[in-house]
Amino acid sequence: MTRRPCAIYAVGTICALLLVSGIGLILAQVFRTLMHNRLKKEIVLVEGSRVFESWKTPPPPVFMEFFFFNVTNADEFLKGAKPELIEIGPYTYREYRYKDNVTMVNNGTMVSAYNTKSFVFLREKSVGDPAVDAITTVNIPAWAAMNKAKGSFFRSSVVNLYMNSVKSGLFTTRTVDELLWGYEDPLLARISAASPEVEKDFGLMHKKNGSNDGEFVFHTGEQNYLDYGRVDTWKGQRQLTFWSSNESNSIVGSDGSTFHPLLNKDERIYIFTPDLCRTIYMEFEKDVNVKRNPRLSLHTTALGFGQQGGEPSQQRILHHPRGVPGNWSS
Repeated sequence: MTRRPCAIYAVGTICALLLVSGIGLILAQVFRTLMHNRLKKEIVLVEGSRVFESWKTPPPPVFMEFFFFNVTNADEFLKGAKPELIEIGPYTYREYRYKDNVTMVNNGTMVSAYNTKSFVFLREKSVGDPAVDAITTVNIPAWAAMNKAKGSFFRSSVVNLYMNSVKSGLFTTRTVDELLWGYEDPLLARISAASPEVEKDFGLMHKKNGSNDGEFVFHTGEQNYLDYGRVDTWKGQRQLTFWSSNESNSIVGSDGSTFHPLLNKDERIYIFTPDLCRTIYMEFEKDVNVKRNPRLSLHTTALGFGQQGGEPSQQRILHHPRGVPGNWSS
């Protein structure tokens, strides 16, 4: 007779525990749903929202490191020897990014802005002085001019004449400052005299310091949280004109400064970058902690940059951009 009350007590206890656990799970799911809904409403690009100011002026520091390959046997290479290269770098710059001329458009569903960037050299994080250190490297303006004239005997002859007249060779020696921020190239100056639309100055980062990439129009995410920070147009366009396919010319994703809330590890994150004139993508790599806060570490791959062996749409990215000088075939 004593076993029956004990069995009833045990069953009752188990049922109570299951009931409490079930209620706890339901409450946890309800709380999670409420929090997610709150995040979706609060993380929007509108005046007064929690993220608007940090979106306009991102607080985390951004550093740009530049490395160069110095050709030590340029004359011997032109005679058939293998090139001897020495990697020199980094030359580190603190990059400051902020959004300028921020304006709400389309009845507040979108926001337009200009991404302005400026760079400040950091001597303590660099190997040398960019105003002094000289690098011998490929003469990009000369190669670009020769490639542009390729296929035309007349244009090739003119370019050859110009190069000889200004003593412009296939290699050039310039300071790091000149290679990055620009210098007046004698060949371009000679070409510019006959074709004013050609700029005299050349630099890998020419006109990039203190300038912007043009007008962006972003979705605020107010109507759909997945659209938070997504680029709608760049310079009034939804498609580029550099490449040979619509997929390669597509402007997809954000500008890289922000992503929609509640990212999924299985998502492919698209970023449009004007510096590359194209869209790239990143994928989840691993979980990390930054100052004890959990974060997702994302990375891009050869596929993301359109190297051979990638998806067809990605392979076409680097295949013959129309109107861009130089050989861009991958």
